[in-house]
Amino acid sequence: MKEITEFYRTGFKKAEEKRKNFNGRRIGSELKFPFIKENGRAVDRNDVDTLWKYLGEQGWNVLKDAVTGQRIGTETPGEYNNTISRSETGHCLIEFSLAHTGDLHELQKMYDDLRSTLKKFSDISKTYFLSFGMHPLEKPGKHLMAKKSRNLFWDKLFGSNRIVPPEDGADVHLFALSAAHQVHIDVDPGESIKAVNVLNGFAGAQIAMTANSNVWQNTVAEQAQCLGELFWDWWLGDQRDRAGVPERRFSSLDDYAECIGNYSPVFVRRGDNVIGLPDYETFKKYYNNGNGVRKGENADGEKVDLTPQKEDISLHNTFFWHDARISRYFTIENRLNDQQPYDEMIVIPALTTGLTENLDEALEYLMQYDWDMLRQMRNNAIHKGFEASVNGAQVIDLCSDMLGIANKGLAKRGLGEEKFLETLFDRIKLRTNPANNAAKLFRSEGLESFIHEFRV
Repeated sequence: MKEITEFYRTGFKKAEEKRKNFNGRRIGSELKFPFIKENGRAVDRNDVDTLWKYLGEQGWNVLKDAVTGQRIGTETPGEYNNTISRSETGHCLIEFSLAHTGDLHELQKMYDDLRSTLKKFSDISKTYFLSFGMHPLEKPGKHLMAKKSRNLFWDKLFGSNRIVPPEDGADVHLFALSAAHQVHIDVDPGESIKAVNVLNGFAGAQIAMTANSNVWQNTVAEQAQCLGELFWDWWLGDQRDRAGVPERRFSSLDDYAECIGNYSPVFVRRGDNVIGLPDYETFKKYYNNGNGVRKGENADGEKVDLTPQKEDISLHNTFFWHDARISRYFTIENRLNDQQPYDEMIVIPALTTGLTENLDEALEYLMQYDWDMLRQMRNNAIHKGFEASVNGAQVIDLCSDMLGIANKGLAKRGLGEEKFLETLFDRIKLRTNPANNAAKLFRSEGLESFIHEFRV
C-alpha cells in the first residue's frame, strides 16, 4: 500500500513541477459526441476513417496504429498539451480531449473553433455529431465496440447480461452508446482528497441539473433521465462500488490508496501485449505478493508469467469509475455529467472549476449530510432529476446551494467567468434540465427534429 500511496504523491510532485510555467489552474475538457448518419443510425468505421483523413487535411497530425498502419485518431498542439481526437468505447462515439487552458473564456473559444471544423465536415459527409449523452436510435451490442486492446477483457472480468442479450454481446457494450462531458482540473496534493469528496458529494445535484441521456433505441426512456450514469450500475452489479459515489468520504490520500488497492485488478500491459489478471482478488494482493512471478492470462486464454511494475498502478488507476477521481495525469477528473446541448457545454467546466476554487466552503456545507444519503441522492437523481429527494432532503436545494458555492469560487478568479453558470441558475428556476427538454421534443416532433436540435 505504501507504493500505491507513493505513486500518487510522486505523481502530483512531478505534475506540479511540469505546470510551473503554466498560467493559472489548468482546465481540460473531454467532449464525447455520438457520431451518426443523417437517419440517426451509427456511422460505420469507414465514416470514422473519413473523419481522421479530413482532420489531417485541416492540419491535424494523423495518428496511426503501430502494427496495422491504420488511422486511429488525430492530434493538434496546444500550449500545455495536445488536443487529441479518437474513437471512444464505441467506434461511433468520438472524443475530443481539448488541450488544457487556464481560462473558461478561452475554453469557450476552443469549443467554437471545434464546432466550425466539425460543421464543415458534416456539410461534406452528411454525418453529424450530437450534443447529447446517448445514441438515440442504436441498440447496444458488440458490433459497435471500437477495436482496442483495452476492450478485450471487460466481458471476461465483469461479464453480465442484465440488459444486453448474450447473442448481442454483454452489458459492457452499453458504453458504445453513452457520451459524457468529463472535466480535468488542476489541484495541488493538499486539495486532491477535498476535491474528490466535494465533486462526489455533489454528484446527485450535478446529475439533476445536467441529465441528458434519456432518448435511446428510438424512444424516451421511462426509467431514467441519465441513462449514461445508470449504465455503470447495470454493468457492474455487485461490484457497482467501483463506480458512482464511493462508499465513504476519504480521510486522506492513504485512505484513498487503500480503497483503490482493494479493487480487483483487470489487466496489465507488457509492450504491445495485454495480460489479464483473473486470479487475484485485489490489486494489492497481485502487487504486494513479494518478488515472485505472477500468473496472468493473454487474450487467447493462455497462462503467462509476469512480474509487477510500477506502471501497473497507473493503469489500475483507470479501472474504477467513481464520479470524481484522481486521474493518471494527477488532475481531478469530474466524470459523471452527460454531454450538454452545444451552446451550454461550458457549464460543466464552469461548475467544476467554481467548486474546486471554493473547496473549504463546499466541504463544510456537505458535512451536514450523511454520506449514505448523498450516495442515495445520486441514485435518485439519475431517475427523477430535479424531483429527486431522500428522507425529506430535496435535490433542488442541494443544486441551489452548490451553485452559490461555485459562483463564489469563480468570482475569486476575477475573470468574469461567473456568467457561464447562468444557464444552470435558469435550469433551477424552471426545474428543467436538458433531459426534460429532450423528452418533450422527441415525443412531440420525433427523431428528425430531435437530431436537428441536438447536432453540433
